[in-house]
Amino acid sequence: MQKTDVLMTSMDLARAGLGFTPAAAIDHIAELIAAEDATGEFYDRNVDGLLRLAACIWSLRRDAVAPGPSAKPSGHQPPGRKEQTGIC
Repeated sequence: MQKTDVLMTSMDLARAGLGFTPAAAIDHIAELIAAEDATGEFYDRNVDGLLRLAACIWSLRRDAVAPGPSAKPSGHQPPGRKEQTGIC
């Protein structure tokens, strides 16, 4: 599936109310990690990607519920923090 197809399908699912809640999404990610073959060649890479996805969901959920200083669009970055280029 191409990136454009993923985005379009995801948007359609969200509009139809068929997306996961943040908690259910993290639960599903945990299930996907549990299903990974720990002896597999790509285990570390796959699990790392899934954990980063869970962290993204957690950050988006946290910022939606209780926006903190990092959610303010001040343009100022704390010392030592690089500007992020992605959504998560």
